[in-house]
Amino acid sequence: MLKTSRLLSTSQRSIITRQAICAIPTQKRCLTTEQATPSPSQQPVPEKYGQFRSPPTSLGVKDPPVVDHNNWLQRKKQKLRDFVDYEKAFAAHAAERRYLVEEATKSYFADVHEMRQHGGKMYFASSQLVKPEKAGYMPNFEAQNLSRQKINTTGKLVGKITLMTFVYAKFGEPHVNTFIKPFLEKYKDHKDIQVVEVNVQENMLKQLLLKLFMPSIRKNLPIERKDNYCLILKDISRTRRFLDMTNQYIGYSFLVDENCKIRWTAHGEATSEEVGNMLAMTDYLYDKKLAHDNKN
Repeated sequence: MLKTSRLLSTSQRSIITRQAICAIPTQKRCLTTEQATPSPSQQPVPEKYGQFRSPPTSLGVKDPPVVDHNNWLQRKKQKLRDFVDYEKAFAAHAAERRYLVEEATKSYFADVHEMRQHGGKMYFASSQLVKPEKAGYMPNFEAQNLSRQKINTTGKLVGKITLMTFVYAKFGEPHVNTFIKPFLEKYKDHKDIQVVEVNVQENMLKQLLLKLFMPSIRKNLPIERKDNYCLILKDISRTRRFLDMTNQYIGYSFLVDENCKIRWTAHGEATSEEVGNMLAMTDYLYDKKLAHDNKN
């Protein structure tokens, strides 16, 4: 009985040993195929900027821009007529409430924190133009030129292909310059293709400083950029939401066709691909404009 039990225990041990030995190669193969450590050249390269989002598909307002030539008294009368128009007044009050809620819940340093996350680039510009039937209009802005004359931006946009840029702070000027310089190098002598630069100051103290430094801006600005340099010295935060200009430390660029429709947008520092697409899109829009003018 003892010998039999010893034999049985020995055979059991040999069977267990053979099963373990057979199982070892399988375990090694699984580990080497499924959990292999990538070499340094195969590891993903960290992104330069933060989490990107898709570029906006359509920007601007639905209605064509209208230049208001009324004087102060006529504007007050129009506001009174709008006040008694209950549907228009209710819609305006609802939009104002939404705006006030957004501003109240937004941190004072929200733009700074956002810059730390994405480094001034929230998305890469689209490689395609927005179709004219889906594109929104560039709103009209009351501004002044470097000669302190009052102008309306719509008057400069109608009938021309325009690269329109917006800057809210000194930090955004290098951003728009990366788009303006190659654009002017190609189209500076073209009468139907232009650059319109807009410097926006919503803070009252900065508005005073900008007025003081206006002679310096006029002196240092290249000749080909002086005529279309505009200053907006008021709060346009309600309007710039329609243009996706959410951060005041970023420079924004828009490609606007002859009908004041926004066909393409970019922001931050330009990449070589964005510059190439911008120039190719400008050529396309100009050819379409020529074909339309010749047909009429």
